[in-house]
This record gives sequence, structure tokens and C-alpha cells, in this order.
Amino acid sequence: MSAPSVRAVFVDLDDTFLAPDKSIPQANLALMDELADRSIELIPCTGRHVGGVPQIMLEHRGVRHVIASNGGIVHDLRAGYDLRVVGIEREQIEDLYRQMSPHPIIFDAFADGHAYTEAARFHLFDQIDVAEGLRAYLKAGRTPVECTIPELLPHVGPITKLSIFFVDEEGARVCREAIARHPGLYYVQTSAANYETMDRGATKGEALRWLSGYMGWDIADTVAFGDNNNDVTMIEAAGDGVVMENGEPQVKALADHIAPPAADGGVALYMRPILRA
Repeated sequence: MSAPSVRAVFVDLDDTFLAPDKSIPQANLALMDELADRSIELIPCTGRHVGGVPQIMLEHRGVRHVIASNGGIVHDLRAGYDLRVVGIEREQIEDLYRQMSPHPIIFDAFADGHAYTEAARFHLFDQIDVAEGLRAYLKAGRTPVECTIPELLPHVGPITKLSIFFVDEEGARVCREAIARHPGLYYVQTSAANYETMDRGATKGEALRWLSGYMGWDIADTVAFGDNNNDVTMIEAAGDGVVMENGEPQVKALADHIAPPAADGGVALYMRPILRA
């Protein structure tokens, strides 16, 4: 793939475009400018909500679209609205909650640019098995509510993702079995204590295909970078599916190519010879 044929670069954020400390490596900052100069769009593709994307990316001249909630949302930053939304049905959410709520489980709902979590369960973030940096990030990015998630549903827009955290294997089993009762849903595990749950139509790969069609890009002219299980569909869909050296082994096995580690600005290091060919 040569530089003139690249139309769009889709990038996961955490541990892909962002370093482990959540900063953007200097090489990737420079890449953003170079892509914009060449009229190649950079599209953040994340499990976060749109507002969770670093501000410098949201405001950059080369970033027009954001894929959020693992593909549940395709957002146009210039127009200021969502182009595509794939939500989870209210009845499905209520049934999952009914099965999971008796257990020590955090049941976060992504809607309207927020990750809502029940204030009564917020203390469970201190009990889940995640790295301290991730724990701090999760707590800082949540919007606590005094009601239950089912009580919240009539007051918010479509729920595009449920981020479900458990403190033990019993909780994990309950989550898996509850989700399995709904064939229209799927989950990906992105940490030892988390199942991210979406409608089956909400994947990063499906969002990549949809946006490419909307913008008139040939899929063969797209490059996608990721590292974790929620990136698999995007890696498989893109013309060039690239996984970071620090990526999960099962995801690396599916890659067309491997990029240097995220901490080193691996996205930029991979793209540099392509852009200058």
C-alpha cells in the first residue's frame, strides 16, 4: 500500500494510538499533522464515548469522525451529531440487570456522551482486578447516578454499550450466562474484570465498513490499528489490519502486519515509510 492509495487510518486509542500512561506519543502527534496535510483522515475508534477521546484529537483539523462505544456510534465532529447509532434494546438491558444486580457487579451504561454508573456500586471499582492506572481512569470517567440503571433508561438516549465489571469468577459466570440468553448481543473481554457488551450490529469492523461506504472510500485503501479483542473485527475488515507489538497474542495472530509498541509511537513508525514511499 502506497501513500496515495491510503484514504483513511482507523486507530484504537488505549495501548494503540495512546501510550500506556494515556498520553499521545510525540511521533503520533506529528503523524496527525502529516495525515491532514495529505488529506488522509484519522479516525479514532474506541470503546470510550465520544467525549472520552483526547481533546487534542477532537479539535484536530485532520479528525472529522469518531467511532465510539466499540462501533455503536459513528459521530461527525464537524456536523456535531451522530451519523449512525446502534443501541441495545431497553428490555435486554432490564433483563441483564435483573440477573446481574444481586451480585457485586458494576453495570455501566453508555449514553449521551456519558458512562453512567450507580453511585451505590461505585465502591466496587476498588475491588475489581485491574491495574491502578486503569482503575483511576475508570473512576474519573464515570458519571455516578443515585438511581438504578433501569430507572435511568427513560431519561437518556440509546444505550450503545454496557461496560460490566465483576469482582470474582462467580460474577463473571453470571455475566456470561446472562448475555448468552440474548443472541442479539455479544461481549468482548478487554481486561481480567470486564465484559463490554453491545448489540451485534455494533462492532468496530461494521462501523469501519459503514463509514467507508458513507465517505466513498475503498476498503482496500484503509488501514486499521488495534491491540485488543474489541479491535478484531476492525483488523479483519480493513485493507491493512495492523496490531501493535504490545497487543494480545490472539489478536496479533489475525494481523496483516505488526507495528512497534504503542509506547514508542508505533502507529507513526508503521505509517512513516508508507507515507514517504
